[in-house]
Amino acid sequence: MSNGRHLILDLYECDQEILNDYKELQRLLEASLVMANATILRIFGEKFQPQGVTLLALLAESHASIHTWPEIGYCAIDLYTCGDTTQTHKAAKFLTEKLKAGTVEQKEVKRSITPPSTATAPEDSCIFVYN
Repeated sequence: MSNGRHLILDLYECDQEILNDYKELQRLLEASLVMANATILRIFGEKFQPQGVTLLALLAESHASIHTWPEIGYCAIDLYTCGDTTQTHKAAKFLTEKLKAGTVEQKEVKRSITPPSTATAPEDSCIFVYN
């Protein structure tokens, strides 16, 4: 049983100016989460010197984060939501476009409260179960 979706985005060749603009990134993250129907509880973060930004959005559904490396045009984004009410793919598409990413790598992980079974694992997955 899947209880959540965790989108992991690696964005390359992004607009370096936007990646270093805390207020703009906060605005874009908030807009993307509203678009995805997420319930935002709080957004906070840190602007680093000489460059870079980290933002974390606490959501009723879980969380979202953005970490930037403006000097190389790279941005790492996590969008993790539980339930079926959020549309994280909309948020991912919006952020990818607004950050002007040239290359995008996106992975999706299904999260579950049901323990994994190696008998039902896809062949290309690796599951370690610790008891």
